[in-house]
Amino acid sequence: MIDREIKPRRRILKIYDSYAPIYDAIGQGAFAEGLTAHILGSLAEPPRRALDLACGTGAAALTLATAGVQVVGVDCSSAMLRIARARARDRGLSVRWVSADIRSLSRRSATHDALRPASFDLITCLYDSLNYLSAAHDLATVCAGAARLLRPGGRFVFDLNTIYEFEHWDDTDQVVFDSPNLLVYNQLSYDAEHRIARGRIVWFVREIDRWWRGEEIHHERAWDDNEVVAALEAAGLQVTARRTPTWEPAPAEAHRVVYEATCVAAIT
Repeated sequence: MIDREIKPRRRILKIYDSYAPIYDAIGQGAFAEGLTAHILGSLAEPPRRALDLACGTGAAALTLATAGVQVVGVDCSSAMLRIARARARDRGLSVRWVSADIRSLSRRSATHDALRPASFDLITCLYDSLNYLSAAHDLATVCAGAARLLRPGGRFVFDLNTIYEFEHWDDTDQVVFDSPNLLVYNQLSYDAEHRIARGRIVWFVREIDRWWRGEEIHHERAWDDNEVVAALEAAGLQVTARRTPTWEPAPAEAHRVVYEATCVAAIT
């Protein structure tokens, strides 16, 4: 289902517009698909209604929809949403797609019928999407919005790259994908003083006898555990587990942590 577009007052950097088809072509959504399968497997029964924040090309949202869940997907990239809509259509799945900034959830819940307060059993935000929030208050803003949308007892599940992960982004290069017609690599660096990581994504696509090049710069913030817990608790959300992406208990120096939080007292 194609929903009307909400134009956010503020936007995260305009990224993924050019990279969206590359992201989808090299299967980067597989991480969210696998993590969503773990989330569903941990529940006694599938949630009735779920919201996937920063849904991208729909990997998690479509996995939830395939399990019979009523799903709303939110993203601020129109290019990513176009691919998500096409994927849902091709698979015969009904998902409501909303174009919006995830920092505007509290404001939009009062005016948008797909984002009614206290109407979701599960909210997800996967594949380090919350690392893209850079301002000091952004994480608390998103957590408050999620709490407003969750039913009492509902769960908010998200993953974050940690400081331990970013400390390995020391001017390193990574080949992400290499095939006869497509090459993608990242140049990674980390500013420890300001806790900002920088990823320069470069790709080359072959079309018949020519190659064309694309590039985007992505920035991520390292949120420490105390900041995450404070943002959740201020919103009436309580951390119930910290896991690895393979659903094991997260060690103290995990490179990526999956947080599970339960709504105990939503902000109104």
